Amino acid sequence: MISITKKIEFEAAHRLSSYDGPCREIHGHTYKLEVTVSGQDLNETDMILDFKTLKKIIKTAILDQFDHSLILKDNTENRLFLTNYPGKIFWMETEPTGERMILVMVQLIHSLLPQSIRLDQVVLYETSNSYLTWKNNKG
Repeated sequence: MISITKKIEFEAAHRLSSYDGPCREIHGHTYKLEVTVSGQDLNETDMILDFKTLKKIIKTAILDQFDHSLILKDNTENRLFLTNYPGKIFWMETEPTGERMILVMVQLIHSLLPQSIRLDQVVLYETSNSYLTWKNNKG
């Protein structure tokens, strides 16, 4: 099994509408994302997956959705508050905590990977010293 990892950064803002503290306010982060995939077999170019292909998958799954967006729970409070907001909003069914965001990102990335490639790990840095890790526990 061979693994490759691609790292990207993106800017986004969010608010935790049900949180009792400063994260209830709209605030932004420079997110860093590390995506590790693995494969058993090398393709016709002697790679498990071209880094360019993985980058394109991450762009489509993550950057096109989250980069420079406002990430919010789809609830009445947020809808009323941002009725006339002209910018990019990524609506979530849940509060956009790091834990919920990484689960959505895993689903989005996984849906675009070739069947021969396994998503092993996703690491999401919310700050330079605070991050979350999702690991594929299926052998």
